[in-house]
Amino acid sequence: MKKDAISTGLFIAIGFLCVAIVIAILIPVVRDVINSADDNRPTIPGVTMVQPAELAPSATVANTEFHTAV
Repeated sequence: MKKDAISTGLFIAIGFLCVAIVIAILIPVVRDVINSADDNRPTIPGVTMVQPAELAPSATVANTEFHTAV
């Protein structure tokens, strides 16, 4: 009777240990697969402000007074 209890306890303990090892290995693998699945979306380009160069100075720049600290 005592041998049966010890063997049953060891069987349950080894089973829990195997399950814990499998879970510890599968969680990072599943997390990597889920993260790589999200990376398949196309990237949205950023907005770039490009102002055309003017050949003649504009009226606002010509009439602006620049103040410098003395």
